Amino acid sequence: MPVSGAVVVAVPGREAEVERILRSIEGVEVMGRGSRGIAITLEGSSTKELHSISRRVEGLEDVVDFQLVYLNVEDEVEE
Repeated sequence: MPVSGAVVVAVPGREAEVERILRSIEGVEVMGRGSRGIAITLEGSSTKELHSISRRVEGLEDVVDFQLVYLNVEDEVEE
């Protein structure tokens, strides 16, 4: 399952609204909010799904920047 971390920068004064919207998006978990943006993790069943979630977040009206910080993809191991 691919997992990535990102920082979302909102229009000044709209951070709380963007955080609320992010919390409503399936596959997105808000990790915290600070002076430089909102830290999130994204999870999807495939890299294609992760890309779709990323584009949705990046396209939010009050988002001015979306910075991918890391991407981790691990194959599931059967025992």
